Amino acid sequence: MNSEPQFQQTSGRRADRRRYRADVQFRAGTRRANVQVQDISELGARISGVFLVREDDRFYLKIGSLEPIEARVAWVTDFEFGCEFLRPLNPVIFDAITRSA
Repeated sequence: MNSEPQFQQTSGRRADRRRYRADVQFRAGTRRANVQVQDISELGARISGVFLVREDDRFYLKIGSLEPIEARVAWVTDFEFGCEFLRPLNPVIFDAITRSA
Protein backbone atom coordinates (compact mmCIF):
# COMPACT_ATOMS: atom_id res chain seq x y z
CA MET A 1 0.00 0.00 0.00
CA ASN A 2 1.34 3.44 -0.98
CA SER A 3 1.70 5.78 2.02
CA GLU A 4 2.31 8.94 -0.03
CA PRO A 5 -0.53 11.49 -0.06
CA GLN A 6 -2.78 11.24 -3.09
CA PHE A 7 -3.40 14.55 -4.84
CA GLN A 8 -6.06 15.18 -7.44
CA GLN A 9 -4.14 15.65 -10.65
CA THR A 10 -5.36 17.80 -13.49
CA SER A 11 -3.39 17.87 -16.76
CA GLY A 12 -0.52 16.16 -14.96
CA ARG A 13 -0.50 18.71 -12.13
CA ARG A 14 -1.62 18.41 -8.54
CA ALA A 15 -3.71 21.60 -8.92
CA ASP A 16 -5.04 23.66 -11.81
CA ARG A 17 -3.11 26.83 -12.57
CA ARG A 18 -4.79 30.10 -13.40
CA ARG A 19 -3.41 32.70 -15.75
CA TYR A 20 -1.99 35.43 -13.54
CA ARG A 21 0.34 38.00 -15.07
CA ALA A 22 1.97 40.18 -12.46
CA ASP A 23 5.36 41.67 -11.72
CA VAL A 24 6.53 40.46 -8.33
CA GLN A 25 9.69 40.67 -6.24
CA PHE A 26 12.04 37.69 -6.10
CA ARG A 27 14.57 37.36 -3.25
CA ALA A 28 17.15 34.62 -2.72
CA GLY A 29 19.77 35.56 -0.14
CA THR A 30 21.23 38.86 -1.33
CA ARG A 31 19.88 38.47 -4.89
CA ARG A 32 16.78 40.51 -5.64
CA ALA A 33 14.94 40.95 -8.91
CA ASN A 34 11.59 41.85 -10.37
CA VAL A 35 10.16 38.84 -12.18
CA GLN A 36 6.84 38.08 -13.84
CA VAL A 37 4.44 35.40 -12.69
CA GLN A 38 2.85 33.78 -15.76
CA ASP A 39 0.40 31.49 -13.99
CA ILE A 40 -0.28 30.40 -10.44
CA SER A 41 -2.01 27.75 -8.34
CA GLU A 42 -2.42 27.28 -4.62
CA LEU A 43 0.68 25.07 -4.75
CA GLY A 44 3.07 26.99 -7.01
CA ALA A 45 3.69 29.22 -10.00
CA ARG A 46 5.45 29.59 -13.36
CA ILE A 47 7.83 32.54 -13.41
CA SER A 48 9.77 34.27 -16.17
CA GLY A 49 12.90 36.27 -15.62
CA VAL A 50 16.48 36.48 -16.73
CA PHE A 51 18.70 35.17 -13.95
CA LEU A 52 20.24 31.92 -12.79
CA VAL A 53 18.30 29.52 -10.60
CA ARG A 54 18.72 25.78 -10.19
CA GLU A 55 16.31 23.04 -9.20
CA ASP A 56 15.74 22.90 -5.43
CA ASP A 57 16.97 26.51 -4.86
CA ARG A 58 14.88 28.20 -2.18
CA PHE A 59 13.67 31.79 -2.47
CA TYR A 60 10.88 34.21 -1.51
CA LEU A 61 8.24 35.85 -3.71
CA LYS A 62 6.48 39.05 -2.71
CA ILE A 63 3.06 39.17 -4.38
CA GLY A 64 1.12 42.39 -3.77
CA SER A 65 0.51 43.05 -0.09
CA LEU A 66 0.92 39.39 0.96
CA GLU A 67 3.70 38.33 3.28
CA PRO A 68 6.67 36.94 1.33
CA ILE A 69 5.97 33.38 0.15
CA GLU A 70 8.78 30.84 0.52
CA ALA A 71 9.18 28.52 -2.45
CA ARG A 72 11.58 26.12 -4.11
CA VAL A 73 12.51 25.79 -7.77
CA ALA A 74 10.88 22.66 -9.23
CA TRP A 75 12.08 22.94 -12.86
CA VAL A 76 14.08 25.36 -15.04
CA THR A 77 14.23 26.26 -18.74
CA ASP A 78 16.17 29.10 -20.41
CA PHE A 79 14.01 32.00 -19.23
CA GLU A 80 11.32 30.40 -17.05
CA PHE A 81 11.10 28.27 -13.99
CA GLY A 82 8.38 26.58 -12.02
CA CYS A 83 8.20 26.79 -8.27
CA GLU A 84 6.43 24.97 -5.49
CA PHE A 85 5.29 26.99 -2.47
CA LEU A 86 6.52 25.47 0.78
CA ARG A 87 3.12 26.26 2.30
CA PRO A 88 0.14 26.22 -0.09
CA LEU A 89 -1.79 29.46 -0.49
CA ASN A 90 -5.03 29.68 1.43
CA PRO A 91 -7.86 29.13 -1.11
CA VAL A 92 -9.52 32.43 -0.11
CA ILE A 93 -6.25 34.36 -0.62
CA PHE A 94 -5.65 32.52 -3.90
CA ASP A 95 -9.10 33.50 -5.20
CA ALA A 96 -8.61 37.12 -4.11
CA ILE A 97 -5.25 37.61 -5.84
CA THR A 98 -6.27 35.85 -9.05
CA ARG A 99 -9.53 37.81 -9.29
CA SER A 100 -7.68 41.13 -8.97
CA ALA A 101 -5.30 40.39 -11.86
